[in-house]
Amino acid sequence: MKPNKLKRNLIIIFSIIILLIAIIFVLYITTDIFRTKRGAFFRYFIQIPNVFDVLETSSNYQNCQKIKEEKSYLTNGEMVITDSNNIADESIMSKLKLNLSGKVDNISEKSNTDITISSENKQLFNMTVARDKNLYGFYAPKIADGYIVVRNDGINDLAEKFGILNTNNIPDELVPINIQKILELSNNEKKHLQKYLEIIKNQAPDTAYSKNNNEQIEIDGKRYQTNSYTLTLNSQQNANLQIALLEQLTKDSIMMNMITSKCKLLNLGESFTDINTLNNILKERIEELKNDSSIAGSFSMTVYEYKQKNIQTKIIIDDTEIKLSNVSDENKDFAILELQNSSNRKIIAEINKKDDGHSTKLQKQEDNITDSIEIEYNMSGTVEENNVQNHYIIKLVNDIKNITFKYDENVIFTDDIGTFKEIQDGKVAVINDYDVDYAREFIKLVKNQINSVYINEAASIGINLDPIFSIE
Repeated sequence: MKPNKLKRNLIIIFSIIILLIAIIFVLYITTDIFRTKRGAFFRYFIQIPNVFDVLETSSNYQNCQKIKEEKSYLTNGEMVITDSNNIADESIMSKLKLNLSGKVDNISEKSNTDITISSENKQLFNMTVARDKNLYGFYAPKIADGYIVVRNDGINDLAEKFGILNTNNIPDELVPINIQKILELSNNEKKHLQKYLEIIKNQAPDTAYSKNNNEQIEIDGKRYQTNSYTLTLNSQQNANLQIALLEQLTKDSIMMNMITSKCKLLNLGESFTDINTLNNILKERIEELKNDSSIAGSFSMTVYEYKQKNIQTKIIIDDTEIKLSNVSDENKDFAILELQNSSNRKIIAEINKKDDGHSTKLQKQEDNITDSIEIEYNMSGTVEENNVQNHYIIKLVNDIKNITFKYDENVIFTDDIGTFKEIQDGKVAVINDYDVDYAREFIKLVKNQINSVYINEAASIGINLDPIFSIE
């Protein structure tokens, strides 16, 4: 064979080999043709955190929240009822207005908000809600002749005074929940998380994985043709996996610090926020699983792939089913969480992301009765132009009863906000300082008075309402 012909043939052969390698690589990246059931399952398993993308807010909103922490500002808002069914005469409800006027300075940790409820020209109720550092209270002349206050300290003890059971998991102090900080992970934390992914990958046998082609699922009323990959564990396998994960976790100070710090941001109690306490709880769980694997229960997780994306994850733990759906396309970007148990009690949480805001819906279905609350929010204006406006539509549904509120608020950043009404200047009832018996009796009296004012003022404009609080 002539040298030139040999050279040409070698070039053709190598070109074909390179092309085949490229094709195989592209197919491996974009399809599941060359993946095992285990490999395909984990490809979509690691996409589950993408659901949190729907919680991201616009840069304009984030900028506004940041400036609120740095500058004082005034707020002025009005709420009206735009729709009501099976509650009261809509012509009466549409005349109701709630006006709010507030001033806030987060640097000095002070705020006042004056709230007035009126019907046409008749004032029905007014109150002031105030904050002074760690004191939070309200003053309503028709309820009491001074401020009723709680101190943001010893919240678990305070909860007991309100008759709340199981106060051990209530924190000592409440902190504002910052979703962005909760979702933040350092590179070191991400690296450590890989260890746990490897444990999950290696723990279950190949027979625990299965595949189902062309499985049809429905999300938000739309049908999707998917491929599904499932990991199924019996009680023993589930116990072994939990033990492996927990044993690694109890030795991992970085991950324990991360978990407890995130739990603090979520306002969870000492069981979750103290490393030593949490570590002991995990070790107790390990021993319990070693002694009786049946307490782990059966477990299965199915990931549904549509166009190479995980659009739904279904988890079944004994008789409880959890579905997490996440769809992002040119028309919608939303996530839905569904929980259902054997008694057919279902809870659904849905978040829809929009360019200028979001909508959130929480719904409970039980005994053919549906209760829900839906909040739609969008923001207009900018901090730079000092014309920020917040717009809310709030829909409440209780079986056949439903009511819709519209609330619009202006926010003005300014150093000239005037003086604050000081909580300490007048009569003050700090519930934290009362013993349990006195506090409960005081709270009962306040509830009774609120019920009385609520019912009487509603009756004065022709509305019959049930009490807000049930008094034992």
